[in-house]
Amino acid sequence: MSMESVRRNRLATAVRVACLFLSYMALSPSWSNATVFWEDELEPGNTAYPVVSGMSHATSPVYSGTHSLKQHFLGNHVQSGSYNERYFGTATEDLWSRYYIYLDNFKPDAQAGTKLMLQGGEGYYPSFWWIMLFGQTTLSVSVQGVKGGTETYNVYGSNIPQNRWACIETHIKMSSPGVSNGIIEAWINSNQIIARYDLPMRDATTSGQNSPTAKFNYNRLYVQYGEGDLYYDKLAVGNQRIGCSGELPKSEAPAVASPPPSVPTPQPGVTPPPTPSGLFIK
Repeated sequence: MSMESVRRNRLATAVRVACLFLSYMALSPSWSNATVFWEDELEPGNTAYPVVSGMSHATSPVYSGTHSLKQHFLGNHVQSGSYNERYFGTATEDLWSRYYIYLDNFKPDAQAGTKLMLQGGEGYYPSFWWIMLFGQTTLSVSVQGVKGGTETYNVYGSNIPQNRWACIETHIKMSSPGVSNGIIEAWINSNQIIARYDLPMRDATTSGQNSPTAKFNYNRLYVQYGEGDLYYDKLAVGNQRIGCSGELPKSEAPAVASPPPSVPTPQPGVTPPPTPSGLFIK
């Protein structure tokens, strides 16, 4: 075989290998856009969450660093509500969050629930309220503004343990427009307590305030309704799973789900609106 033939065979082999590689890359999932947007240690002077009414920085308990973010709730259903927020640089349809929370003998409000955080986009629905309902520490989410922005439904998880740090992970992926394939997942200390993959979120077309192109662009922390103190630390969000880190205190018993009563309660809002009709999903 001549040297010229050898060179041609090598070139043909290299071209085939390159084509196979490019085909593999085209068919493989792209992770180039998966990222953690930010991780906020909630330290004074070095946090993007401003301290507002009902919030302060505490030196105990602390999960990481020197401070945590303390929220003080007044009880007796008297708190009109305050909040702070942090925006994402890029809006996303697929939102993951991870934070550590400490409930100090906390009593969620039995009438309107105690809101933990709101995740959504400015000016349209759906929006997603992570909340403790029915006077219990059951981590739940209220999906607000479906079916033209007029209906709300709840998805229930399990109890957040009291008097120790717990790692909370949440995941929401917007549904395809007009399709009930939205995803909500949640974990407490790496144990999955919500796993729903069949939820309606975005309407097929713009209807009312519900938008088929709705995305997430902020995470908002609330102080409204409840009694006692709770603490946050090491809050992170992104469009990929972030995961828990470090050692958590060992639990004497696993989190136990608390079945909600059959009568719905008012849904989240700075002033709780009338009880919505329609979808209530357990």
